[in-house]
Amino acid sequence: MKNHLTLIMILFLGVFSCKKEETTKTSATPTTAELISSARWKVTNFSSPSTDSEAINFIKEWNEDLKKGLYVSYNSNGTYIYSDSSEFGTWELSGNNAILFDKGPDQYLSSIDKLTSNDFVITYPWKISDSLTIIITETTVK
Repeated sequence: MKNHLTLIMILFLGVFSCKKEETTKTSATPTTAELISSARWKVTNFSSPSTDSEAINFIKEWNEDLKKGLYVSYNSNGTYIYSDSSEFGTWELSGNNAILFDKGPDQYLSSIDKLTSNDFVITYPWKISDSLTIIITETTVK
């Protein structure tokens, strides 16, 4: 009886003392394009360093509209669209820190100020009128 009990204890300890081999997944760091196209980004703020009264009112109006909720999707096929369909077109990376929007006669370059898995901030020129183009910073989150 004592031998059976000893044998059971040895088996019990042997089973629970063996370590499982842990496999660690190595996830590749996503590229800039993958991060950008990985989400539907919620626009949370527009800002501009402009002191022009028309520009200030323009930014104020845009931020007021954000209360309704505004999202932007950058698709992996090189297209983008805002949820209210106010803006849509094409995008492509220009290096790792810039995006070229709407390549062609109306193209403009945006700098990527911040890009993480949860935050995306870009700065770009925006033509308000024939006589006024301002710099806009657009802040988005997942």
